[in-house]
Amino acid sequence: MLTKQCPKSIKQQGGSSQNPVSEEERMLVSPLLGPAMPFQDASDDDLDILERRPSASSSFSAFSTQSNKLAPAYSGSESDGDAPRSVHHEYLEMLNLTINKKLRILCCEICRIAIPPDAAKTHMKTEHSGMTFDAAKFAKVMAEEGVRSDMPNLQGPRPLVRELAVHDALACGHCNKVLTNVVGMHNHHSEAHKGIRMPHEWRACKAQRLRRGGLGSHQMLWEVERHVEAEVWTDGLIEAIMKEMEVVLQVVEAPEDKRAVSPWLLTTGWHEHLAGQKTEDLMDLVAIPKKDDELMPLLKESVQAYYESALALVSSTDELTLQRLNSPDPGKKGISNTPFHKHQKTDTMQKYILPIVALLAMLMRSNPRAPFHFSKTQELEDATEALSISLEHGLDEETVHSSIHALLMSAWTTRWKQTDQNPIGDPTELCLALLTVQRDGSFKEAKDVTGIIAKDEYCLRASFLKEIRDRVDKGLAADEEAACDVLEPWFTEKRNTTFSRLRSLQHRACSIAFTTRSLPHLWWTDTVNWHSMLFKGNRIDLEDVRSMFAKTEERLIEVWEKMATKGLKIRIDYQFIADDPTNRDVGYSFLTDPRNECFSRRDRLLEAFFKDAKILEHFAVVAAGELIWNRGRLIEWLQDYAELHSLLLLRCEMLSGSPGRGTELTAMTYRNTRTRTTRNLVVLGKHVVILCMYSKMSALTGQDKLIPHSLDAVTSDILIQDLALARPFAEFAAHVCFPEDEAIKDRYRNQLFVNFKKSFDSTHLSTVMTRYSLPHLSYGLTINSWRHIQTAWKRKFKCSTEDLLEEDAEDDVDALQAGHSRSTENRIYGLSMQAIAGASEDVLPLFLNTSTVWQMKCKTVPGGQLLPYQQARSADFSRFQETTQENKRAPANSAARQSAPPSHSEAFSTDDIAKKVADQLMPVLTSAIRAAVQEMVSRVITESKDQQQEAKTSGRPLIPDLAQTTTSRPALAESGQHGEMKSGGRPPISALTGTGGSAETRALQAMRQLLRDENASWRSEQQKQAMNVALERKKDAVVVLRTGGGKSMLAIVPSLLEKNLATVLVLPLNSLLMDFQRRLSGMGVPFQTYDRSIDDGNLNVRDNLVLVTADKARSARFREVLAILNEKKPVGRLVFDEAHIPLIANDYRDALEDVYELSIGVSHLWSP
Repeated sequence: MLTKQCPKSIKQQGGSSQNPVSEEERMLVSPLLGPAMPFQDASDDDLDILERRPSASSSFSAFSTQSNKLAPAYSGSESDGDAPRSVHHEYLEMLNLTINKKLRILCCEICRIAIPPDAAKTHMKTEHSGMTFDAAKFAKVMAEEGVRSDMPNLQGPRPLVRELAVHDALACGHCNKVLTNVVGMHNHHSEAHKGIRMPHEWRACKAQRLRRGGLGSHQMLWEVERHVEAEVWTDGLIEAIMKEMEVVLQVVEAPEDKRAVSPWLLTTGWHEHLAGQKTEDLMDLVAIPKKDDELMPLLKESVQAYYESALALVSSTDELTLQRLNSPDPGKKGISNTPFHKHQKTDTMQKYILPIVALLAMLMRSNPRAPFHFSKTQELEDATEALSISLEHGLDEETVHSSIHALLMSAWTTRWKQTDQNPIGDPTELCLALLTVQRDGSFKEAKDVTGIIAKDEYCLRASFLKEIRDRVDKGLAADEEAACDVLEPWFTEKRNTTFSRLRSLQHRACSIAFTTRSLPHLWWTDTVNWHSMLFKGNRIDLEDVRSMFAKTEERLIEVWEKMATKGLKIRIDYQFIADDPTNRDVGYSFLTDPRNECFSRRDRLLEAFFKDAKILEHFAVVAAGELIWNRGRLIEWLQDYAELHSLLLLRCEMLSGSPGRGTELTAMTYRNTRTRTTRNLVVLGKHVVILCMYSKMSALTGQDKLIPHSLDAVTSDILIQDLALARPFAEFAAHVCFPEDEAIKDRYRNQLFVNFKKSFDSTHLSTVMTRYSLPHLSYGLTINSWRHIQTAWKRKFKCSTEDLLEEDAEDDVDALQAGHSRSTENRIYGLSMQAIAGASEDVLPLFLNTSTVWQMKCKTVPGGQLLPYQQARSADFSRFQETTQENKRAPANSAARQSAPPSHSEAFSTDDIAKKVADQLMPVLTSAIRAAVQEMVSRVITESKDQQQEAKTSGRPLIPDLAQTTTSRPALAESGQHGEMKSGGRPPISALTGTGGSAETRALQAMRQLLRDENASWRSEQQKQAMNVALERKKDAVVVLRTGGGKSMLAIVPSLLEKNLATVLVLPLNSLLMDFQRRLSGMGVPFQTYDRSIDDGNLNVRDNLVLVTADKARSARFREVLAILNEKKPVGRLVFDEAHIPLIANDYRDALEDVYELSIGVSHLWSP
């Protein structure tokens, strides 16, 4: 804040401050020092100007040590109540120019001076060169506003001219002369008032002038009368500016540069249609009305009741009708086998109806007087009016529902067209666009719009279901099929309908969402041990997470011992638990399995409570021989029991490996039920396992997908003790406290995790996670944030379940030999349990292993122990750190994945081991080699004769394709990860003689040495051109050569010539991969094959040629190892052999459908 200061009186230069001052002279002292001109408050108008137009102010001190130095100009916005306001024009404001309303003069707001109109251009050029001056537009404004062409001759004292700067000055006491320095006043007095004694002090005042410098009256100063300095509050000015900026930001903008617009907005054009509108007006138009809204009372509640009645028709509707309703594009994909159905959770529709409520509210709020208006058809206008009347007058439910239905049908059965006045056209799309507008004027991203569209589609289908049934009931259609035939165009794609437009937007939004990569949520701060990171700027340390888990363990045991069991030393001991995962009997679990006699009695805790007089007195009262239960105490116990389960739920989410989805975790059952015979809690070996069900997939496909997670030792034991001891008492307490509520009693009877009086949900789980993480991490974790954080750690610690699913997606030789893919084999054959993530029994231990590896990283005693929780505390972790966990061996699906043999106490040298292997293999190899040599000699002689005859016929030597030169030669050695075996007598490729000259010449020489034919030449001109393109690496190419045309050489030769570049050869089939491995080994060409099971798939920098199948090339791990290789040795090209297969066989392999995903930033060669 700039404050007022009272200046000292100004002494005459050379005078003494001790000289007496006469009474007359005292009257000349600045009015700021005397009572003659008291302070005046600035007017309200002026304060408004101060807030709107900030400027700097300074205190005045007229004394200067340099006699000829001017006093500093006062550039504040002081004003007087009589000062007229300025005239502001839109074009002049862009130039920081304004017009004084009273004097009709043009002024510069920055320089605070008056400017003759004819000098404005020069002033802008010299003082404000960054602004564009339009002379024609400027002249038009001057004429319209009547600005004078000359400068007025102003005399003072006079009121403040608001647009001009205010200067600190000295006033003559004998005339109106005003100057800004003491020397000037001395000269003036000497010339103008010779007969009067020179005063000792000059009166300080405020002065203005039209312009500074130059000749003429416009630079003469005049005194400002009744001037009062106004305080300038900087904070208030900044606040005013920010408020003004808020208004600017709240207006939807449409940038002219398309590069500044997101792909989603470019495809929808919403930002252009809504440009210039205030976001507040747009958001108010689609705001969900309150229950007591005057215009539309109970709208939301009415819409919810309407859709409940519509969905109630599902159970009595023909299945074919429901299937047709759920078939968006029957012409392309046929009729879906999955019928239209209700949601799994009853409260889901409360969220799904919100876009429809917003649509109806928008239609009822729209009117020509509104800030944002759109046109409607007369039918839609009438239907909107009917709904408004039915809501305002509180008509019966059936009438309201009929009005809602009529309005929606009118909106969804009209072929909307875009017009200049109504650029979006369809009100449903307009509502969707408005729902994506945010308060800062931006739009939601494509990934955040898909959910809104999905809700619109679902509600649209439900409304058409009601319309189909209404037409049949009213006799407008013979049956549902006939009604569906008439209405089907309105709920299918590729037509000019609302539904088709929504589906089109959904396709584009999904495509953009799937292909757009967002910036990372986290940043590693520890790149050695990977223990700490920044998540959205918050530091997350693994040691803090471990402390949190230790605290939850401590609290879990405390709640179990002190609250659930009331301090009783009671437990059920077990060393082995029998469980039949394939048992589908209702009510079955390992607790009811007759082989587990330890769980045969369910009343142990209840009996123990009865035997303890103090505990019995706590829960019940005996009166007149009758036991009266204290329901208040039982409810308290159930609330404590809910806390126990919230902790169990937290540890299952955060310690069981890859985090499950909150919705699935909170709906688990621990035994088979009538409606779901696959329970979510099983015992596999010594692992207590929860099977997380992906319920979204179940709802969409009608199929279950269960993924196993092993629980840590403490959670496992307490969960078993809870189900065997405390759960029966919880069922009893719920029966006593809620005898009429069957839903509550059913939850205690079947659900794995139970909350008090209601089920757990994702929000509650996130709340519990926040409560226990905040004290340790100084950041509240939620389900979403933990998924990001834990996924980053599990990748670094190699405990990722996704890796297993990735392996499951890759085909191996054994599966292909059986005539199906590996995923098919795992889904159908060799299962030890039905429907567990489609994984075979060899894969299941790996799922459990991912859980235990993560638990070990968190220094929690892992699962697979079946230990009492007292012996499995975090403090006991060191005892288990080096323990080998059961079932951690990799699946034996190939020779490369076989587990290592057990170590022996005797140590052998390398030579000893080699000798032992040679002794065992020599008898077998001798006979094999002898037969192979005989066969090779006979074939080589035959081939040599054929090739000589062909050469004579064509008149020139040939360079055959790799397939021709090597298929007839038996490989003396098979290639593994690195193919470095050499064929008999042929030098290794690394020993080829050096070549010089052009790339074409070197390639030809390399092929001659490779094929051991000094006279070989190009097979065709096209082969030579393709080789040049491959070596130049300047562009991509599709190479089409006939069979035997030398296509394979395009990948092999560059890998031999370019020692510092790697070549990736992608093969669409496993059979092609094995053929290349055999042929390259026979030719002595170094290569390496990507295999995730060997050294985690890492690639070496020694072998330039990398072989990989198409399905593995799409995996995230291959992209990662390829990026690592590229840092060490650049990847020069990617060659796709047999590129025609994805075009003609995309239904054979899923990996070939999206083969474009293999594209990387190098040269690509596609060879069909």
